[in-house]
Amino acid sequence: MIMRKIIYIFIFGFIGGILRGYFTFIAGNNHFIATIIINILGSFLLALMTGILPKIMKLSEALISGISMGLIGGFTTFSTFSFDSITLLINHEIGLGVLYILVSLLGGLIFASLGNSLGNLIISRGESK
Repeated sequence: MIMRKIIYIFIFGFIGGILRGYFTFIAGNNHFIATIIINILGSFLLALMTGILPKIMKLSEALISGISMGLIGGFTTFSTFSFDSITLLINHEIGLGVLYILVSLLGGLIFASLGNSLGNLIISRGESK
């Protein structure tokens, strides 16, 4: 069971990292914007998928861990967010740094809430049929 979970996390983490790399590559010099979008999208998808997948499909705990920790964890970029935040602040771009932090954190929370709400809506509609 534990080995299967590790394998799923590794495989899905690889896929998530490739997706993050692709989006960062196409963003070019706009990596701050790419990081914000990736993290906000990841927050939304994590809340949606972990809330809805176990209820609509029979998935093992190992597979759900692979999707949540591996795919979404590999896709999102907390380390890049942290590094970029510190870099902006150290380079005396205080306003941009604070804006970057606020948009990332508040956006992540708002979109996680939206993902959770959408998941609950989908589940409740499925139960009423």
